[in-house]
Amino acid sequence: MSFDVDRLTEERHAETQHPRADWRKALESAAGTLKPSEIDSADLESLARASRSPARFTSTARLIYQEAKAHPAAGRVAKTIIDVSSESPFSTSDWIDAFHFFSKWLADRGRAADLRSMFHYLECCAASPDARKSGQTLLALADDMLRACGYDG
Repeated sequence: MSFDVDRLTEERHAETQHPRADWRKALESAAGTLKPSEIDSADLESLARASRSPARFTSTARLIYQEAKAHPAAGRVAKTIIDVSSESPFSTSDWIDAFHFFSKWLADRGRAADLRSMFHYLECCAASPDARKSGQTLLALADDMLRACGYDG
């Protein structure tokens, strides 16, 4: 994995005001853990730039890692996230926030789900009539859907 950790650390710190050490740790961990077959450096950098915090970036990197371990032939799931977000009314940052929220929601209930299942659930949230008319964030839509319907996955 080859991207400039120092430059990206400084950039993310300046934009988010989260500590440099937290960004460095998150970026180095992802770069050291994720293989090029799972994510290329440009996509990893895009996800880092779209992440509003080191914790959200780490959460997304962890989900990508787990998905790649469970489904090695599935290809680069990060590219799918970036592509879908570019075609959706929600930004990549919104998708990362929603994945982070959903992961935490599941963990708080002693549950887990793979990235693919979470992705499909969030796609339903993004396609809901409320998404088109309300102007809510994807995270707020996911929260509403989880409160109203729960998650059976």
